[in-house]
Amino acid sequence: MKYLAFLLLLFAFIVPAQADFYEGLEAYERGDHATALKLWRSLAIQGNASAQYDLALVYLSGEGVERDPVKAAYWLRKAARQKLSRAQAMLGTLYEQGTGVALSYMMAAELYHKASQEGDPLGQYRLGMLYKDGKGVVKDLSQAVLWLRHSSERGLAPAQHNLGIMYYRGLGVPRRYKEALKWHSRAAEQGDLDSIVTLGLMHFKGEGVDKDFKEAYSWWSTAVAAGDEQSLSAREAVAAMLSESDLTEARRIAEIKRQRIFPDAPN
Repeated sequence: MKYLAFLLLLFAFIVPAQADFYEGLEAYERGDHATALKLWRSLAIQGNASAQYDLALVYLSGEGVERDPVKAAYWLRKAARQKLSRAQAMLGTLYEQGTGVALSYMMAAELYHKASQEGDPLGQYRLGMLYKDGKGVVKDLSQAVLWLRHSSERGLAPAQHNLGIMYYRGLGVPRRYKEALKWHSRAAEQGDLDSIVTLGLMHFKGEGVDKDFKEAYSWWSTAVAAGDEQSLSAREAVAAMLSESDLTEARRIAEIKRQRIFPDAPN
């Protein structure tokens, strides 16, 4: 009976806190930043880790409040101490950039490692990049590939792009163009511009795939639609190599890609 009373008391405290948190989230999404800030600050002071994290993001973005990276770091640190993995990863980025805290690659690596162990894709991606560059940790390309792969499998486009680079260049793994093509393709479908440009090059050169000038044209055209003016010359150069019918087909393929990846971009 006492245990039941305890659960009821606990439930009475938890449910309003959850309601306030989601009310703050709804307010933020509709642009009512003042209400969101008020609700999250109240919950953050009470020790709610998710509210502390979101409050920190508000201070980082400066939406509805004066931008204050120091306060952002303060609240991220509170949430990170409660082992909220996304807070650990975000606090790691502040240490890596020296934003709101003193720059420290070692602190960044420590925080990324904690977040990575909990499966946080941002932490895994950034930890992989630290191993790639030898910042805060001993340079280890095999470890870089390991953590980039973990993050890539969880769908983070920057990790997929960088894993594609590792396979393309043979860094920490044997050079495998098909693997590079796979990861660049996944990143490209999420709008990663560098991977889109790289796919144009790989199809043009026949790396990991048969040479296909129409595909090269379509990827470079997609990059141009996204605002990459440097791909314009490459697109026009390959266009000159196509017959009129192949160019028409390449433009059709490019338009399909544009609508799928960048539906808001001008055609």
